[in-house]
Amino acid sequence: MGFLWVVVAALSLLVVVCLLALVDQYRSLEVIRTALGLEDNPTPIPFRADGSIKPSRVGLPPRLDEQPHLAVLFLSVSCTTCRSIAQGLGRKDLPYVWIVLQQARSAAQGRMWLEGMNLPLDRATVDTDERVARAVGIEAVPSVVLYRSGEAVLAQTLPSLRQLQPLLSPRTTPSIPPVAKEGTVRP
Repeated sequence: MGFLWVVVAALSLLVVVCLLALVDQYRSLEVIRTALGLEDNPTPIPFRADGSIKPSRVGLPPRLDEQPHLAVLFLSVSCTTCRSIAQGLGRKDLPYVWIVLQQARSAAQGRMWLEGMNLPLDRATVDTDERVARAVGIEAVPSVVLYRSGEAVLAQTLPSLRQLQPLLSPRTTPSIPPVAKEGTVRP
């Protein structure tokens, strides 16, 4: 019986050592990610808060101006992060999402990419000439512009689907950022 207690104690000690090693590895990984700048943090994108980037004014369907909550995602056919975000969205019914697909050589290529990601074609615009992105001021993909009843309230980059998920629900939308002089929202 004493031998059994020794075995249990040794196994318990081994489990504690393994657990501490995992904690140490996790902390080391955080340090490495921080040092390399691989943080999963969105970057704010400045935008005009004077109503000039309403969905209908930048080339999107006019019906989007009426949406009480709308997330317009700017994705690219050649971006790996965009692909992972699209795959995450393809499994959900998201009535508050509109996709602007960039860097497609043609509308047909864009539609094929959207279909391959299981994204609805009736909630997307293939922006082959990047006219919509330029009108909004988007220079990096993936990015999102959040609208409330046609008015832009937030624009930021999207480093992951995890950063997008809180923006998809009208209940978890961040508060409206302060408007600076000249009508530009500061990050």
